[in-house]
Amino acid sequence: MTVADVGDERAVRPASARTDEHAAFRLLPIMRQGIGSSIPETWEHFATLMEARRAAKHMYEDDRVLRALIVTDTAPAHFVEWVER
Repeated sequence: MTVADVGDERAVRPASARTDEHAAFRLLPIMRQGIGSSIPETWEHFATLMEARRAAKHMYEDDRVLRALIVTDTAPAHFVEWVER
């Protein structure tokens, strides 16, 4: 079955369903001092939300990280959740 057979799939699905279908996630740290690019987890792409949450917990081992948030790896990025310590 092709898109031509069923019409444009994007018109049927809500935006959130399209994003979650093949979404990768990224972490963004809020830093006390310095910039987040010095933290390796900032550069990684995570296939699942659970992987991103685990990496955020690891990111908190750096004392300069005040908070961490998870965003989708899309352009533009969409906020997913804050990860608490």
